[in-house]
Amino acid sequence: MLDPLEQQETSGRDRAERVGLWVSGVSHTALILWALIGGALFAARDNVRVETTEVTTISTQQFEEMAARSRGAGPVGQADGDAPVQPQTPGDTTAPQGPDVALDAPTPDTSAAVLPQPSATTEDAPDLSDLQGVNRPVDVATLAPEQTAPPQEDAPTAPVAEATPDTAVPSRPDAPQPVVSPLALTSSRRPPESPDGLREAVLAARRAEAAAAAAAQQQADEERLATALAARQAEEDRQAALAAEAEAARQEEERLARAQDAEAEQQRQAEEQRRLERDRLAEQERQAELARQAEAERQAEAERQAEAERQAEAERQAEAERQAEAERQRQAEEARRAEEERQAQEQRLAEERRAEEQRRIEEERRAEAERQRLVREAEARAAQERQAAADAELARRDALARQQAEEQRLQEAAAAAEEATPSPVDGNAPEGAGEGGGSDVLTDALNEAGAAAIEANDLDDALADAMGETRPSELPRQDGVEIASVPMTQSERDGFRDAVQSCWNLSTLSTEATESRVVVGFAMGRDGMPDPDSFRIVGDPEDSASRQQAFEAARRAVIRCAGDGYDLPADKFNEWDDVEMTFTPSGVEGFE
Repeated sequence: MLDPLEQQETSGRDRAERVGLWVSGVSHTALILWALIGGALFAARDNVRVETTEVTTISTQQFEEMAARSRGAGPVGQADGDAPVQPQTPGDTTAPQGPDVALDAPTPDTSAAVLPQPSATTEDAPDLSDLQGVNRPVDVATLAPEQTAPPQEDAPTAPVAEATPDTAVPSRPDAPQPVVSPLALTSSRRPPESPDGLREAVLAARRAEAAAAAAAQQQADEERLATALAARQAEEDRQAALAAEAEAARQEEERLARAQDAEAEQQRQAEEQRRLERDRLAEQERQAELARQAEAERQAEAERQAEAERQAEAERQAEAERQAEAERQRQAEEARRAEEERQAQEQRLAEERRAEEQRRIEEERRAEAERQRLVREAEARAAQERQAAADAELARRDALARQQAEEQRLQEAAAAAEEATPSPVDGNAPEGAGEGGGSDVLTDALNEAGAAAIEANDLDDALADAMGETRPSELPRQDGVEIASVPMTQSERDGFRDAVQSCWNLSTLSTEATESRVVVGFAMGRDGMPDPDSFRIVGDPEDSASRQQAFEAARRAVIRCAGDGYDLPADKFNEWDDVEMTFTPSGVEGFE
């Protein structure tokens, strides 16, 4: 590790070197940019050349003649079409710019209607003096200043020849038609006849004058063109001289600029060499410093890694020990749970065995008690039968003795009756002994009772005594004949429902089946076991998959929890021999 003082000195030296490198880099960059673009930005520019051209002055009369040629006769400033159009006489065929010469008169129309003669007074003839005199065209040199051609163009621009002035007579502009007065004449006198050959002479004079004007105009154009060409040639020569001078000045400037650039380049290269040397030295020192720092960091990193590995190894060992301890605890917990489950299973099995043994003992006790009860009942029934047989034999003997005594008494009574007239006491008196009534014990008993009322029980006793039989009320109850049904108590019903509820499981059913409500009916035996073939769905006849699943689950619950038979009161078998039990998602509601 470096000393803190050395580190401070090194950091100060590095900062000074960085500042020096930045200042050197910025200055060299500015110098190079000045050498590259300074000449282009601050080079001497060519002065704008002053262009000159020749001009001529004209008089007012010449200007008016130029305006007349362009718009027609008349002074400058007069608006076209200000003067109204004067009507012409029918015979006035004078040319617009020629002398007043009459043309050939038209052939009169013989079919025209005869018009009344006009009055002798005529209108004043219009002033056509401006149309009678022909204004000769005036040659005017209009040389506009030409643009100076750029120096790089080789061929000069050819001069454009001016168009030949139009010598045709300008057409008069249309003017508004004047309002015709009702007093105006509709016809005028015929014009005078023109002399023969006048029209041809006028036309020939006009053609000659036009040819002379065209020749003069062409000569003037040629002179003007020659003058323009000479002026252009002189201007081109002057421009060429100026261009040569400018080219020489530009070449001199370029030479000076190249010399300056070369000198600046040499200075730049020298400065660059010095900068590179400084940079190399600084880079070597920086690399050495970086190597020292890297070595220090490597050693520190090695120490950190060694420390981290030690910590990681310690953490790994601690984690392994923790996991081993957790595994031991888990195994111990699993062993404890397994032992508890085993003990609980053994306890449950022992309780089940004890319950089974108690149930078996209770069943044996009940069976023994039932057997003893049946034996006692059989013995009692046999004793009752023997006693009944003895009583019947004794009664038979008593009845026979009574019958014999009664027969004797009846015989004596009959003998006494023959001696006296009989007077019957009631309608129940026997009609004679010959019918066998004296031998009937019942008839004797009725005769003895007389008019007294005979109870039904006495009659039954007498009949039984006479027949030697036992009364029906005295017969013992046969085995298998039950007394009237007695309802089950609520605790007995809850015990049966809870026994089935413990096996009612909805975890294996579908969602729709778990939400179904089903009533299951089944038959039970005397031993408390359900009949597997008697299960049925009670109520809604609709047979859906969910109801069928719920029905199967209820059937399995009833059969699974039956074991060796449900603990139900045997004396109330009529109450639970056929059961209809309701199963819902919340459990078993009850049964009927």
